[in-house]
Amino acid sequence: MRVAVFGFGSLNYYLNKLNVRERLGGEPPYGGSAMALEFAKAGYNVTLADPHLSKVPQEILEKLESAGVKLTENDTEAAEGSEVAILFTPFRSGITFKVAETILPHLKEGAVICTTCTMSVLVLHSYLQGAVLTEGREDVGFSTMHPAAIPGTPQHQHYLIATNELLRNPIVTDEQVEKLKELAEKSGKKAYLLPAELVSPVGDMGIVTTAIAFTGALEYYRVARDVLKTKRSMTEFQVAQALQVIASLVAKYGFGGLIKLLNVDAMKDSLKSMVLDKEGQPMTIKASELLEKLDEIAPELLEEAEKFEPSEPMYLSAPSPMLVEYMEDLIGDEALKGILRETWKKFYSGVSERQ
Repeated sequence: MRVAVFGFGSLNYYLNKLNVRERLGGEPPYGGSAMALEFAKAGYNVTLADPHLSKVPQEILEKLESAGVKLTENDTEAAEGSEVAILFTPFRSGITFKVAETILPHLKEGAVICTTCTMSVLVLHSYLQGAVLTEGREDVGFSTMHPAAIPGTPQHQHYLIATNELLRNPIVTDEQVEKLKELAEKSGKKAYLLPAELVSPVGDMGIVTTAIAFTGALEYYRVARDVLKTKRSMTEFQVAQALQVIASLVAKYGFGGLIKLLNVDAMKDSLKSMVLDKEGQPMTIKASELLEKLDEIAPELLEEAEKFEPSEPMYLSAPSPMLVEYMEDLIGDEALKGILRETWKKFYSGVSERQ
């Protein structure tokens, strides 16, 4: 099977800014080049494409080539006849979109394009819909080979592969998913199949937030069940409302708006009053302690919050699944898909520009 990896991975970032070798271990190369190296060692026909290979130290290039990785600065050359195309391309400036459009016509029949940790596969799929139809490449699937760690470090032990579960319209076939699963497992990694919308929240660094929110919800559920004796439906409603509000504020106003509008002092007092079982609420108590130290943890965000003024009113509390269902009833499925597609693009482009 021919595999093409696009994007070497920034050695400068990994070695000099993140200090990966000291923090996490392993040896260069890291990133997309480490993935290519492992796929080649597993016996696959692998090409690694990056326009800046001339800037990579020769000893690292030789390490890749000796393992059987073909190197090229030409994306089209790498894509020609490939069955799996993996994009480890930069987050910024729409580079991933450009590479994907370039390689699309050259992939083998039934190929699958995979994002990694730099872009949601749903954003890429939405962006490429026009190109897919124009090129007549409806055979191409979209999924992920998300490393959920830095490839090349000991922590990289698995891949997250996106499936159609929860999607209205499929973006990948079962055969393509199985092909990716085989690629991961033959390279010595675990393969986790996840709904496409959940790959980023579980695999990206945002997993810190996802896991804390998840376990916080479980802690509240236990207290509500055992101490407050409230109905499950009320507990679920309050959890959904809290997470929806936080998500909406961050997406619209960033951290400064989040801190200003939620009112840290009000949260401190409210949270203290909700400690009903000290033994069973360790996360609640820890959250209370962290709120008291906010000026030490992120003084720059407090300064930002002081200057923040909301630019326009917005709707915070309505859960997005309910909004989507209501919009579909009002305007129909096709119009809804167009709106959601454009919303994905706008949200991602805004994040990309901030980066």
